[in-house]
This record gives sequence, structure tokens and C-alpha cells, in this order.
Amino acid sequence: MTFHVLAAMFGHETNVFSRIPTTRRNFEDSIFLRDDAVLPRLGATSTEFGGLTRAVADLGWTVRTPLAAWATPGGRVDEDTFETCAGILTDACRDALAQGQLDGVLLFLHGAMSTTSHDDAEGRLLTRLRSVVTAGIPIAITLDLHANVTPEMCRGADILCAYRTYPHIDQADTARRAAGLLDRAMRREIAPRLLLDRAPTLTGLDDGRTTAEGPMTAALRMADEVEAGGDDGVLCVSLQAGFIHSILPEAGPSVVLTCDGTRPEHTAVADRFVRHIWDTRGYNSCTFLSPQQAMERVAARHAAPLDGPIVVADYSDNPGGGAYGDATRLLEAVLAADVGRCAYGTLYDPDAVRTLWSVPEGETATLPIGGKIDPAFGPPLTVTGTVVRKTDGTFVGGGPRWKGVKMNFGDTVVFRVGTVDILVSSKRVQCTEIETFTHAGIAPAALDVVVVKSMQHFRAAFAPLASEILVVDAGALCSEANRPGGLTAVEAPQP
Repeated sequence: MTFHVLAAMFGHETNVFSRIPTTRRNFEDSIFLRDDAVLPRLGATSTEFGGLTRAVADLGWTVRTPLAAWATPGGRVDEDTFETCAGILTDACRDALAQGQLDGVLLFLHGAMSTTSHDDAEGRLLTRLRSVVTAGIPIAITLDLHANVTPEMCRGADILCAYRTYPHIDQADTARRAAGLLDRAMRREIAPRLLLDRAPTLTGLDDGRTTAEGPMTAALRMADEVEAGGDDGVLCVSLQAGFIHSILPEAGPSVVLTCDGTRPEHTAVADRFVRHIWDTRGYNSCTFLSPQQAMERVAARHAAPLDGPIVVADYSDNPGGGAYGDATRLLEAVLAADVGRCAYGTLYDPDAVRTLWSVPEGETATLPIGGKIDPAFGPPLTVTGTVVRKTDGTFVGGGPRWKGVKMNFGDTVVFRVGTVDILVSSKRVQCTEIETFTHAGIAPAALDVVVVKSMQHFRAAFAPLASEILVVDAGALCSEANRPGGLTAVEAPQP
């Protein structure tokens, strides 16, 4: 039997403390594809659609893909954009039902989207879809492991599978896991139900990091053991570290079991994970340095030969967490230090790009850069440098994070100040791919220092070439100082 499945993506990680609203233009700058354009662009990538393509080949489904929409994390998604995307999905479900061609739904979500009027956007979306999709048709969803899972989300879905890696390099595998369970549900081999539980903490599971042994890796081993047992009907264990830059009451770590039916022992299984989350809630595998401490470490390392560049991560100004990407405290320290050959990627400043675009390559300019969205995170720096190169800021990611995906930093200028090549971009994007530099003629492996605005995702591509990784908290929007006890819901910009 050939099943007809509707598969779509609508993803955003919303930092409600951001001053930058998220609009349709932000989705279009990243991923916004419709219908027959989706699989040709994304079917061979590391995204969920790459996993869908393989699942379709394995399972023999017929799929329709009405929407693929994803935007760089930022402030609340505006209502027009949400309604447009939700409308596309509900209309597609209605059309498929009317044609008798809807056996299941597979949605690729994030799990931490908020709009200007709803903190739980995914719950709202799933409730709306469930009002259209008849009860006998299963809905499977995939989530980022930084999802804030709510009861409304679990009422709207039958199957839930979250990423199991951070950096998130298992998007395709997660889609395949969800597809496999959806296929079994459509065949009536299983009757999936969701069980949600959480620990009373905003933080935990080492923020989901899986690059070193810690609470998340231990929990994932527990999950593997539970799933391998099979006797109690637990089909999938999804562990979410949560996303704290939210004012949802449900923000924080959670566990969701996808079970075959409902049994009393399922609650006991969930309790084991909740206890683990609680018992390890204080663990943090990151050692955070100030900008000055990081530059002192760089200077000390330069005294000995290096096997690869030192990679310095600007953790607190990570656009991938909704930060602005234009904070200057780390850049100021880099420019004041003797860092040798260095590349800095990227500094979000569309005004500076416009100014530098009019300067011929090889010529010098003096101008303020960065620090324009919130100078509290570092004011604009007035610097003199040389325009080395201009690009349109687009390239295909080499992965592992975004393999095969067209990246778009917008018009970008390589601006050399001393020995530091600063990539000044006109769009706000996390630096996760080596191609961020190589597309602009910079070879990171040949440098002494590489600075990236990223928390953790950079490790997938940059750790293999790094002689050392230094993580800097420079006090920007995603600073550890702005975790619980720092920013409060009262301080969040009001809709």
C-alpha cells in the first residue's frame, strides 16, 4: 500500500528578549520554499528533508511538501508571517483530505517559536492542524533538542522525535526516525501516544551538549537502553534541554516518550529521566573566558608552535541563539592584542557594508563598525582598515551542520584592520561553516586565530582544524549573566 504523506518545515527559535522582530523577509533570507521547489533544493542536504528523501525511497511513500520555512533565531515572529505559514499548512491538509490523499503528516518544527501574540507558537499551530486533520490520521513532529515542549504540542501530535546531537548534525537521521514511526502508525502496527514530563528547573542536561561526556550523553545512553528493551512499549525517548530565552512557563528541560498505547509503567520510565535532569542540573562543560582572558591565552600559546589555529567562540553574541551578532567587546580585545593572522566572522553591520561597498578593493576607509543595535554589549568601534574583498555572502555549506544548504550572509566585505580580517555582513547568521571564510578567499587552517560568533555549532566544522578552542562570554544578549537570575520576563519586549 502506498501512503500519502504531507511533510513540511516551519522552524524558528525565538529569543523574546531580542529587539529584532522576525518577519517573512527573515525566512526568505534563509529558507522559504513552496511545493515542488522544496525537495530539489533540500532533498540532498543535511536537513530533515534529506532524511525525508531517504525515507520516501525506503518506505515507498507519495509526499507533498507545501512549505519549507526556517529563519535565523531572533525576536518574536510577526503575526502575518505566522498566519501565512500556518495557512499554507492547513490549506494543504484540507486539499489533501479532499482528494483522499492524506494518510499522515510529518512536520519539522523547532519547538521554541513565539509570535507577537502567542508564546507557544508550535502548540497553536498543531492545535489548528489537528482541527483539520481527522483523528485517525497520525501527526509526527521532529524538534530541536532546545525545544520548550508544552502540553498543547503533545495534544496535537502523536509522535515526537528530537535531535540527539549538539551541534545538531542529525537532522536527517531524526526525520528518518520519525518517518519510520509514522509509517508503522499508518499501517496500524502501533497506536502512538505522547507522555511529557519535566524537572522543575530552567536549565539542565548541560544545555544538550554532546561533544563531551556529560548529562546529555548519559541520558541518551539511558534512552537507547529503554528503546532497545521494547517490552514496555516505549518507541522513542526524546530529551530536550530547553531554551531559556523564553517566557513560557514550560521553558526548560523535558522528556517526551512516544509510546505504543498508554501503560502505568511509562510514567516510571519518564521519572527516571526527570530525576537525572534534576540531579545533574548544575553541570556545565563550558569554561567561559572574558575577552581579555582569551587574548592572554592566545598570546601565551603563540610562544610555542601551533598545530592549527586557535578558534575563539563569541558565545554570548551568537546569532544562533537570537543575539544581534554586532557586539564589539571581543572584537575590541582582538584588535588590541597581538593575535597574528586572524579572521573574525562575522560582524553584522549592514550600514558599514553599504559604506564599504563604495570603497574600491585595496583602498582604505575609516568608519564605525558594530555596536549599533544595543551599544550596552559594546559600542561602535571606529577603525581604519583596507577593503580586501567583496562578496554577495552566498555559498553552499559544506557541513556537517548545513551540508548542501545555500547560506546567505548578504553582501559581505572582508575589512582588514592590522592583521585581522573582519567579515562584515549585511545579514545576521551564525558562523557554523568553514565556507563562511573560504567563500571570501580566507583559509582558516592557515591562520593563527579564527574568531566565530557561535556557541556550540561551530565545533562540527571547526574543531577538526583547531589546535585549541576558547569560549568567550563577552556579556552580549546570550551571556550566561542573562540566564536565570539575569533577564526576567518583565524585561522582555512587549508585543
